[in-house]
Amino acid sequence: MRSRVERMCASLIHRGPDEEGTFFDADVGLGMRRLSIIDVAGGHQPIFNEDGSVVVVFNGEIYNYRTLRAELEARGHRFRTSSDTEVIVHAYEEEGDDCLTSFNGIFAIALWDTRERRLLLARDRMGIKPLYFTRAREGLAFASEIKALLTLPEVDRRLDMAATAEFLRLGFVSAPSTMFAGVNKLPAGFKLVARGVEVRTEPYWELQFANGEAEPTFAECRDRLRGVLEEAVRDQMVSDVPLGAFLSGGVDSSTVVALMRKNAPDAVRTFSIGFEAQHGYHNEAPVAEAVARQLGTVHTTLIVRPRVLDLLPALVEKLDEPLTDTSFLVTYLVSELARRHVTVALSGIGGDELFAGYRRYLAPRLHAATGWLPRSVRRELGQRVGRWLPADRGSRLGNLGRYAKAWGRAMHLPPPEQYVGLISVLSAEHVAALIGLNGHGPEPAQRMIDLFGRTDASNDLDRLLYVDTKTVLPESLLLLTDRMGMAASLEVRVPLLDNRVVDFVRHVPARYRAGTFELKRLLKAAATGLVPDFVLSRAKRGFGTPMGTWLRGDLRPLVEDLLSADRLRRQGLFNVAAVRDIIAAHAAGREDYTEAIFSLLTFEVWRERFSVRTP
Repeated sequence: MRSRVERMCASLIHRGPDEEGTFFDADVGLGMRRLSIIDVAGGHQPIFNEDGSVVVVFNGEIYNYRTLRAELEARGHRFRTSSDTEVIVHAYEEEGDDCLTSFNGIFAIALWDTRERRLLLARDRMGIKPLYFTRAREGLAFASEIKALLTLPEVDRRLDMAATAEFLRLGFVSAPSTMFAGVNKLPAGFKLVARGVEVRTEPYWELQFANGEAEPTFAECRDRLRGVLEEAVRDQMVSDVPLGAFLSGGVDSSTVVALMRKNAPDAVRTFSIGFEAQHGYHNEAPVAEAVARQLGTVHTTLIVRPRVLDLLPALVEKLDEPLTDTSFLVTYLVSELARRHVTVALSGIGGDELFAGYRRYLAPRLHAATGWLPRSVRRELGQRVGRWLPADRGSRLGNLGRYAKAWGRAMHLPPPEQYVGLISVLSAEHVAALIGLNGHGPEPAQRMIDLFGRTDASNDLDRLLYVDTKTVLPESLLLLTDRMGMAASLEVRVPLLDNRVVDFVRHVPARYRAGTFELKRLLKAAATGLVPDFVLSRAKRGFGTPMGTWLRGDLRPLVEDLLSADRLRRQGLFNVAAVRDIIAAHAAGREDYTEAIFSLLTFEVWRERFSVRTP
């Protein structure tokens, strides 16, 4: 067992370059790599309770550890360190598994109870930190990244075909599946308990909405939100090592940096990514630099040039699974840039989900406005809109035109299927054709569709928030943020997803978060006076890359190699004609298949790098 645990730890050295710790018992072996942030000298893991009967290793931070420690000490618990990790073992002694609901933080926890011979695994509420597991030769194996599990020779590297279909449809794979048939991921807000041969998973927290409560006024919500955000940012600035922030120039990151400035004794260090002049739409560096000047930060910008795409195969390997969201490329580069100066960086991730920042969140309003029309009329009208609008996101309509085109094609569908159509990479029919189902097969996004019926939300906007926080947020955006940050040995914190912010949003009327055609209404009101006015008035820009241009230029040889007809026939998974049709339609400008081609590209890179066995 010892050699297996040590081999797993060695594969994760980037997540914890500072030290390694292990624990072995008759039934369990625990190992961890530490990135020292709080109690650098004394917080060595594993950490035990007073009599050594409870032992824990964990990745992440518990932001309210000081408050919890004071409460536990008042109850007679004795602490040996000043670390946040030690709070976990004493809280478990006091409350058992219920202690998980007390932790405000980002974490993947593994706790062994020597008396009960019981293992507890847990992932934080929003899924900011990852946690994977598999049934291995000697029982249950678990890790923060899949690559650690793949050091065990018995772990199945066979491709999960249902997960592959979901990836091609949505650009990511929902928990508990992964692209590997032999590996599962613990969903956000879940715990896993293993005792003997019994293994069970269940939620310890659920996102529930405060339906039927007396409504506060908009002004009350605005003022309260500003206070809650300041508390979250202030507490997440706790660190015994240098700390900075990502700054894109958008509302979310600018608000976080403005609140950091209010609570920092010295100037805040900020970091951003830019592109060369020909990629003006994606280049937010000038705006970020203007925000940095007004907020008085020490700012550093990195201009990304096309040769960065040489990193693609290595970064796909760091991800462990393919992803469609191209922002993982720039997230790694800004993390690497920040790590030259700091060990912790705060990010504005989560603001778009909690405060309705995506254009797709306007779909319920559009559906309500057109729902009175017969479905056949909506279908015909949508098809005409789809044919009329340009496919190229480089047109004057940009991403707005792309969203409008997607909505037109889906406007005749019920809201759940309509939403899937808005965020999809490819249609269900395209996916079926790609993997040889002759155009017929189950809906690959069915798990997402089913989530619409599992929430207690009383309005469409809250339903979208619920679905996104169960799928695309933890399994795409937060996944790539964690992987790319940790690849650079940088911890990325997300104060907009702090427990207090999420709990506050549950009580806010949906119409305050988004007006009829106004996104982030409440957050912008709370940020007024904190951030420059030009930030609040700018149109929404995603943190992405000029991938369409790169696919036609620097990435073209890679596309022609990995997606060539001869290679695809040898691999024997994808329908060659279906792939060629997608590439040809994109090249002719009939459709914008940037995400689809990039999905196929990263899939093939991933399959090759991980020696994945395919049917």
